[in-house]
Amino acid sequence: MTKFFLYIALIVISLSSCAKKTQIEKVEKLPGKSVKYLQTKVEENKLNFESLSARFNARTNFNNEKLSFKGIVKIKADSIIWLSMTKLGGVEIVRLILTQDSIKFINKWDKEYYMGPIEKLNNIESIELGFSQIQEMLIGAMIDYNPEDKFNSGNDDGTYLLSSRNKAKVKKSLTIIEGDSLMEISKLDEKMQKLLDKNSGEDFVVKNYYLLPDNYYLARQTISLIELQQVIDINYSEYAIIDDAYVFALEQVIRIASNEKSGRVDLSYSSIEFNVDNVYPFKISSKYEPFKKRK
Repeated sequence: MTKFFLYIALIVISLSSCAKKTQIEKVEKLPGKSVKYLQTKVEENKLNFESLSARFNARTNFNNEKLSFKGIVKIKADSIIWLSMTKLGGVEIVRLILTQDSIKFINKWDKEYYMGPIEKLNNIESIELGFSQIQEMLIGAMIDYNPEDKFNSGNDDGTYLLSSRNKAKVKKSLTIIEGDSLMEISKLDEKMQKLLDKNSGEDFVVKNYYLLPDNYYLARQTISLIELQQVIDINYSEYAIIDDAYVFALEQVIRIASNEKSGRVDLSYSSIEFNVDNVYPFKISSKYEPFKKRK
């Protein structure tokens, strides 16, 4: 159970708020837009803040193990992420603090804790995420987006698409198989495995960012790690504008898949505060044991 909660805590938190909603309508045919134009719009929509605090409700399904919970997330931009998750009855099950190079968490379900560098935890749990990627998911930003990278522009299902420039055979090598609520990925064929054995790096990370045509907000993003056989797919809807300055998706669906795991998280947010003086309480009971990997 620890691994299940930790996986949720590290991967599947996003933010939004109660505010005036903007309705999303799909456009069947879109005029062409250049990469430079789309990147300019992305930069205009970039979220700048000092701190925030938000509450959320979530329903999860990991390998067909379902759970509902609620929580609070607090962020000091580029510095601290604090998270508390509770069962719907009000019992806290996880508390976590993440910084640029360290992580601390308490798993009250199994009465254990971890304190140390995030790299060590990644090795234990086979999760390769750092502070920046988690913060980007928390604020609904484009994950691992670098404007200096080379992109192609296009459109897909009524949205504009910024896609990383990968070889066609690389893009086709990771096929997402849709299910009722989860997703699966196909295994690499022998030719692609040989190519991976000879090469590695960014050439095997496929990034797709889908932008709404009327305001260029993020509608969806998929990040595929070919070498690790992992993919994350996030869809956004019901956008809200808070204080005429901050834009969030009130409803988010996050799906992840690997050769061993598949999962889905449906998130709904109810309140948010920007630029407040957050506190980040964290205390470990003397009765708790150090975290150990589960088989």
